[in-house]
Amino acid sequence: MAVYTVYVPDFGRRAPSEADRYAALPDAVFVREGFSRAAFFLGPFWLAWHRLWGVLLVWFALFGLLTLVAPRYLGDGAIFWIALLLEFLLGLEGNALRQGELARSGFRLADIAAGIRRTDAERSYFRRALRAIPPPLPPVKISDAPKAPAPSPPGEIVGLFPRPEDAR
Repeated sequence: MAVYTVYVPDFGRRAPSEADRYAALPDAVFVREGFSRAAFFLGPFWLAWHRLWGVLLVWFALFGLLTLVAPRYLGDGAIFWIALLLEFLLGLEGNALRQGELARSGFRLADIAAGIRRTDAERSYFRRALRAIPPPLPPVKISDAPKAPAPSPPGEIVGLFPRPEDAR
């Protein structure tokens, strides 16, 4: 069973209202805990897909050094194992890097969900989140609404005008 951390937009220091919490549900981001095979096999593409630009620059710098400088000092086998180790490290820490980026970009940890598939985890999270939001108030019936004041009789002037019969 897979475990996911759920991140939703943060509302700063103010407490979110029920409407805010309901509006934040479609923006929820699910990040799987554990090793990321996609980050391991597709390193720079995975970083770009998740917009981890700073880590992507570090990745290019490390692999640039590894391909340009390391052949002068290391053999081909050592370079291969170092590259494999860097990719393995990215696979191990990729989701943690993604969680850190979400926290820096204004998301907060909302919940932890588990499921056999991601859709199962989403279903369990949304079920709990919607249960925590109180139902909306019932609509007001028109018959219960306050009555409008009766219209003024014809010929009466409404406003700050003097009445015609008032003499000055």
